[in-house]
Amino acid sequence: MGNGQSQTKDKTKLLLSGWTPAEQEGMQTRFENLKDTKLPAYFSSNLYSCLVTHLQQEEPTDKVKYLEFVNKILKTKDMQAIYTVFQIAVKTKQASLEEFVKWVVTSAIPIWFESGSGYKWTDHGVPDLLVNYLITYASEQAQQKKKSMAWLELDQEEVDPTDTCCWKSKATQSPSQLTEPEFIDWIQSTPAFIHLFQVMTQFSLVGEISDLHKSRVSRKSSPSIQKHNKETRRLFDNKFSSLLHAFDYYLLTLYLPMNALSWSDYEKSQRKGVTEDVQHTLVFSSRRDGMSWQNFANRLIGAEGATITVIKTKDGSLLGGYADDAYEYGRTDWYGNSSNFLFRLWKSYGAWSGTNGNHHYQYLCWGKKSLPNGYGMGGQFNYAGLWVDADFIHGHSRAGPLCTTFNSPQLSKEETFLVDEVEVWLVRPLEKDEEDETSGGGGGVLSHAEDMEFMEMAGKKMYSKDLGPEPTELNSDDEG
Repeated sequence: MGNGQSQTKDKTKLLLSGWTPAEQEGMQTRFENLKDTKLPAYFSSNLYSCLVTHLQQEEPTDKVKYLEFVNKILKTKDMQAIYTVFQIAVKTKQASLEEFVKWVVTSAIPIWFESGSGYKWTDHGVPDLLVNYLITYASEQAQQKKKSMAWLELDQEEVDPTDTCCWKSKATQSPSQLTEPEFIDWIQSTPAFIHLFQVMTQFSLVGEISDLHKSRVSRKSSPSIQKHNKETRRLFDNKFSSLLHAFDYYLLTLYLPMNALSWSDYEKSQRKGVTEDVQHTLVFSSRRDGMSWQNFANRLIGAEGATITVIKTKDGSLLGGYADDAYEYGRTDWYGNSSNFLFRLWKSYGAWSGTNGNHHYQYLCWGKKSLPNGYGMGGQFNYAGLWVDADFIHGHSRAGPLCTTFNSPQLSKEETFLVDEVEVWLVRPLEKDEEDETSGGGGGVLSHAEDMEFMEMAGKKMYSKDLGPEPTELNSDDEG
């Protein structure tokens, strides 16, 4: 018996060796209070019950088994361990895959949001669109792959696509009849679900995260989000955004590059004067700053970095795009790079990254007589994946059937739409080198307040702060 106890101690020590002292203490506390752990109201009691059932199959509860389970989920991403919990949910709760995913989403997203954003969790919308996205992601990716490879005339058996409707029917069946291979195939193709299951496991069985930067870049904690002032908090009803819920924001972060999620100490050191992590900042809100093209374009250019633009239409569509390159004043051609993506956040979630079909990733132009004036992403003039006219009223999303730049479908309910509300988020400012600092670059088209004041005193009418003078026949595009 003494030898058995010694082996157990050695195994326990080995299993704990990869964790920080704080994490080891957290696991010990949660192990000792497994049945009596007090969890937030948002955390699914059904999900936690399944975890406890798995961990307490033997009496007394085996600490080694507890640590092995935590290590399998958080260290090795063992799909079989997740499947075991799912099977308990099916047997004891008659759960479908859809219900199981919803338990994980409603438990993990508040943790993800609170641990990194700087905001407390409040009522941040319903999880249904994210749940559906996670369930159908693998099958839809398979369908997209099939379409993209159709020109090769590959045998459908080789591509092995999953029929989305058939899969959705299986996912909603209660109790679930999914086989282990079906579940494992699905979860291996849905990394976001694995991340959320890890978030839930870390919180309930380990405790607070020890490395926030690592957690953010692995998409297990929200990026830091700018705190609003008193007036903006009132306008937004104390929420971080007037258009986005936390479930929406999570979807967008899945597609952002890592350096738009968090910066390491080294990355901070490469940015002059930076000591804090990257913070997502609301640089334009039509609710706060007015429904003005001048303000929108000014803030978009003045942001000087990677931005997310979110547009709500009058008919209730919610769509937008991420631009990895900063928007440039005076540039009248298409530019950007394939890290850009378009997204849809209504009816069903979707995000479509840039392809090499063409380089029409982003466009911003106004005051020109021979060029279209507006904001665009993808496609071509008059047939863009996303377009907003410079009147800041009309827009369109056209695809026939897919946008050539992003392979995205029509994003809005109708092909043309009326703009209702807009937000622009700066998610990664440009690196400023010493030449930028000494030359006074940045901050907008006319970045020096004294220059602005001098021109106004001289009788020069300003079109908009930082936007330059009002267009005239002399400073607008030549008509030839």
